[in-house]
Amino acid sequence: MRRMRSFTLVEVLITLVILSIALLAIFRGNIFNLRSAKISSDLTTAVIAAESLLKEEITKGFPESGTVEGEFSDGLFEGLEYEKRVEAMELPFAADLKLVTVEVTWGGGRSYTLQTVLTR
Repeated sequence: MRRMRSFTLVEVLITLVILSIALLAIFRGNIFNLRSAKISSDLTTAVIAAESLLKEEITKGFPESGTVEGEFSDGLFEGLEYEKRVEAMELPFAADLKLVTVEVTWGGGRSYTLQTVLTR
């Protein structure tokens, strides 16, 4: 009479433990990727918001010195806060220079800063 071969309970349990550890590692990797995608999306939105504020300041012409703070209230940038600073720069070889700094902040204390120098 021929004896049938099969898996023992111990072999099945060991296989399930190894499989569960592998699946856990895969799921953790996916969670990490989702977090990274969210951070990247938030940063991209902040960069676009900072660029739009800076372009707005440039189109106004030569800006006056000062600071303006605010928060976007609608659209793609809703919930982002910003601060625009315009400071006079004094260099011995150039006149009428302004340093324009735009800082955009969002949840968790993250921020993005964009600067440029304008002249007449």
